[in-house]
Amino acid sequence: MIIGKKFEEEVFFTTTRITIKKKSENSSSIGTGFLFSASLNDGSGKNVILLISNKHVFTNPTEQISFSFNVKNEHQPDFGNIYTFQSEDFSGNYFEHPDPNIDLACINASAISKPNLNIYYKTLNSGMVSDFTDENLVPGLDVWFVGYPENRFDVTNNLPLLRRGYISSLPKINFNSKSQFVIDAQVFQGSSGSPVFASLNNHYKLIGVVTQTMIKHGKLQSIPTIHSEYIVQQTLGLGIVLKSTLIEELVDLAVSRVIEHIRVRNGAKSNNIDSDIL
Repeated sequence: MIIGKKFEEEVFFTTTRITIKKKSENSSSIGTGFLFSASLNDGSGKNVILLISNKHVFTNPTEQISFSFNVKNEHQPDFGNIYTFQSEDFSGNYFEHPDPNIDLACINASAISKPNLNIYYKTLNSGMVSDFTDENLVPGLDVWFVGYPENRFDVTNNLPLLRRGYISSLPKINFNSKSQFVIDAQVFQGSSGSPVFASLNNHYKLIGVVTQTMIKHGKLQSIPTIHSEYIVQQTLGLGIVLKSTLIEELVDLAVSRVIEHIRVRNGAKSNNIDSDIL
């Protein structure tokens, strides 16, 4: 059985379930993150692998973070053989979007590429990011997103779930004057940070990141955790998606910070990103 030959399959290996253990509250929050490979653009030919999600998923970079991927068996995932990355404090590898009002952040997760770990994973890249100029990016366009709604996923095989919907606002117009749009889809807690895709000109494009859901008789609601007070509320089947152009802004900042960290650690003589990883 060959897995990962089609993009619809590959994307299952770009995401991971992020767990943040809150030490002070003795509780945990759950959200979705996805891997993004970005060039250092410094002449070294090297890339940094970023784990991107919402700020409210990462919660606090001084808390304990964990996320898991399948181990690789030759060129295929070894389902059931899971490797968990964990850190008690990830603040040294954490980068937020330069606009404090944008709910996007990432960590340097380049450790996943270490050969001795033998991890099976896939990454997204800048060539897949929509710049929102495509004439086919219109209301009613089918979209799908991958994540861990209500903390539901294939536990045995460590695989997320794919959800579908369609764009229900004018995507090229900023919804509520913010760089975001609305999708008609069942967006539940745990879906925060899910990458959202659409087929444009026969190519899958990353068009955004899930950040909020709409609650009946309520305001927009962030959806990172499993909390009983949220479970009793009824969602409208509408989700808020941050535009993919914001991802590029986050990536640019993260790359510049990673290069800066590398130069400080290595006396500006080396581009060894392994010295600055989770």
